[in-house]
Amino acid sequence: MSLPPPPPGPLPLRIRRRRPTVLGLCTEGLYRVSGNKTDQDNIQKQFDQDHSISLLSMEVTVNAVAGALKAFFADLPDPLIPYSLHPELLEAAKIIDKTERLHALKEIVKKFHPVNYDVFRYVITHLNRVSQQSKINLMTADNLSICFWPTLMRPDFENREFLSTTKIHQSVVETFIQQCQFFFYNGEIVEIANTAAPPPPSNPGQLVEPMVPLQLPPPLQPQLIQPQLQTDPLGII
Repeated sequence: MSLPPPPPGPLPLRIRRRRPTVLGLCTEGLYRVSGNKTDQDNIQKQFDQDHSISLLSMEVTVNAVAGALKAFFADLPDPLIPYSLHPELLEAAKIIDKTERLHALKEIVKKFHPVNYDVFRYVITHLNRVSQQSKINLMTADNLSICFWPTLMRPDFENREFLSTTKIHQSVVETFIQQCQFFFYNGEIVEIANTAAPPPPSNPGQLVEPMVPLQLPPPLQPQLIQPQLQTDPLGII
């Protein structure tokens, strides 16, 4: 599949015109759960013939569409994130200071070919919207980056030296998703909540709270089980 030429007009306008339904964004496991392979292949075939295909008329599942999108980028002759910029991205990702790191990544993205830049912005904007529904679809920016970084960067998995940098590759894509507004829309840097696990207890041997002796109630008495019947004011009993 070949990358189509950039559409006329500002890309954000096209995003609003073809805005996906919230229902699709809320699909649990979106981009992680595989769709029907036959439907996915059919979507790709139809898209090669006509870039304006109607997915609604094809009656395919959301997961099949998601799989077709990932396959589209996997089949491109070159990855959407150019190989020539991978070293710069990895070095920028190692910068300790957060603000300096984000500004360095932003300058590198500006080096993308205009077509790559527009499509990358479109994809990252979409993934950011998916992550905003993570309480429903369970797809956080971290989960989405795990699904997408191999497709967007297409590294050499047979290179043993590469295996030591896989986490850095993923963190680059995760950062783009989290800071989408900063990178592409002149927004502010978003403060990401720290989800790290709480520190272990001061006493390593005490991993759980001490057990409290179980207090059992006294044995039930027969008179408590069968309460005395009250006089029936209606005279039924």
